[in-house]
Amino acid sequence: MRTTTPLAFDLNIAKEMVDSFAIASTIRCRLLDEKGALLYECGAVQDECAFLKGLPGEPPHCLDLHLRGISQASRFGGRYIYSCPAGFTYCSAPIVVGGTVVGALLAGPVLIMEAEDFLDDIIAKRNVPGTGVKPIRQFLSNLPQIEPARLNHVSRQLCANAVYISDSSHALLMMKNESRQQRFIGEYVQELKLSGQAAPYPVEKERELSSAISRGDKATAAALLNELLGNIFFFSPDPNTIQTRITELLVVLSRASVYSGGSAELIFDTNHRYMQELRQMRSQEDIAHWLAKVLNRYTDLVFDPVDSKHKNIIGKAINYMTLNYAKDITLAELADYVGYSHSHFSKVFKEEMGCGFRVYLNELRVEKSKSLLLAGVASLSEICSMCGFEDQSYYCKVFKKVTGVTPDKFRKQGRHIDNNKEYGL
Repeated sequence: MRTTTPLAFDLNIAKEMVDSFAIASTIRCRLLDEKGALLYECGAVQDECAFLKGLPGEPPHCLDLHLRGISQASRFGGRYIYSCPAGFTYCSAPIVVGGTVVGALLAGPVLIMEAEDFLDDIIAKRNVPGTGVKPIRQFLSNLPQIEPARLNHVSRQLCANAVYISDSSHALLMMKNESRQQRFIGEYVQELKLSGQAAPYPVEKERELSSAISRGDKATAAALLNELLGNIFFFSPDPNTIQTRITELLVVLSRASVYSGGSAELIFDTNHRYMQELRQMRSQEDIAHWLAKVLNRYTDLVFDPVDSKHKNIIGKAINYMTLNYAKDITLAELADYVGYSHSHFSKVFKEEMGCGFRVYLNELRVEKSKSLLLAGVASLSEICSMCGFEDQSYYCKVFKKVTGVTPDKFRKQGRHIDNNKEYGL
């Protein structure tokens, strides 16, 4: 059941999450690697694929089905509910490390209809003889039956467990943002189609985009970029023209970063690499996703908070905190890790980051906790433990100081997450 390739996540933690989900939900839960191979499972349900293969009709293609479910979960922000051709229902949630899907949690099968209705349906679809009804009924009696509204909550819980195994919820949010980006571009293109007019290329939008980059306004810059992409994709007659227009847009982004104070040498070197990457792009969707990341990078080059002689040391410390925020990290431990004396590291960190080590760590933990709050499945005491806070009272105090609201209020209002802080950028 184990793969020979080293896993990118902690298998023991993943097993604990599988056990916790299966026991709490009474639904079979499986841990899969990125190719769909079974690594671990919990839940006393016989294999539904083996059961279906014993019935008349075409054998199921379960692996392809679940791989597609995992892919869809990645696209739509971390969870996906789907049914197999036989009518069983599943939830999937990807495990993401370093922005790459390295595995998944799979929950199911469950029934979202009455067992007898399901039985009648499968008998009719597969022409099951009378002698085969009893074993089907016995199999179905072991399956959980869940109404769709509750299944939605179950899928959120599965997603929260997958996020806990992953290195950050940031990657899942980025995937969700990519899906949102495609929807925005599609809606903009649809507006252009309905207008019936050949609108000229909005050059003024490029000027607004440059201005947004100079201000570090990523939200406005992203919206303007999507409008420009929509125009390019709709009005460009062929792939070569699209490549040319995107190249021109790439130059606009890089020049805006240089004019706004970014390192010209670094940006020009980066732009050269981006030009080479662009030549490998084929689909409009890939180009849009890629260019959104390029925009983020150029904006960061303008507003890099640690661009100094201590950049590597501070970057190393921040990366350590990002990976170990749930543990009891001390200043002495962090200073030893980067090779500085305790007092010198404390001084350097505050000079470069504008706040002390403990303040930054608490803010990072708060951002990490937001994903769990918005998932809506873990209690405050559980979130405290997951994010490294010593007790619930202290967590609530720090959370309110950082965000201005209590954790409960944040959860109810569905506030946003600072992706850069959460990912240690």
